[in-house]
Amino acid sequence: MELLASQKRILVLDKDSRIQSVVDEISCYGDFDLQTIYDPNAVYDKAKVFRPDLIILDYLLLDGDCAVICQDLKQDAELHTVPIIIVTAYKTKKANEDFYKCDALFIKPLDIQVLASKMAYLMAS
Repeated sequence: MELLASQKRILVLDKDSRIQSVVDEISCYGDFDLQTIYDPNAVYDKAKVFRPDLIILDYLLLDGDCAVICQDLKQDAELHTVPIIIVTAYKTKKANEDFYKCDALFIKPLDIQVLASKMAYLMAS
C-alpha cells in the first residue's frame, strides 16, 4: 500500500540502532528518501542541509536531550514546520507530545500501518 505519490525526505535520528526495524518497515509504505544519522549533535545541521519533509527521533538519546533537539528544530525559521515524530520503547510521564513539542509520539511495539498513516498525514499537512 503506497500512501504517498511523490518521494518524500525523511530524516531519522537513531542512537544505537534502536529504531532501525521501524525505519526498514517505513520504506515499504512509500517512495522515501530515508537518511539515518546516529549522532544527536548532528541532527540540526543535517536537517538544515537535507531539508526533510519529516523527522523521526529516537527518544533515548545518550548524548543529547530529545526535548532540546525538538525545541531547536521547532524554533528554527526554516525547520519549524517540519513534523517531528518521536519513537520510544518507554512509557513515562514525560513521554507525551506536549512535553517534547513534537507532532506525534509512538510507543513500541508499533502498529506500522498506524505510523505510516500518521506520517502521510503529517507530510501532507
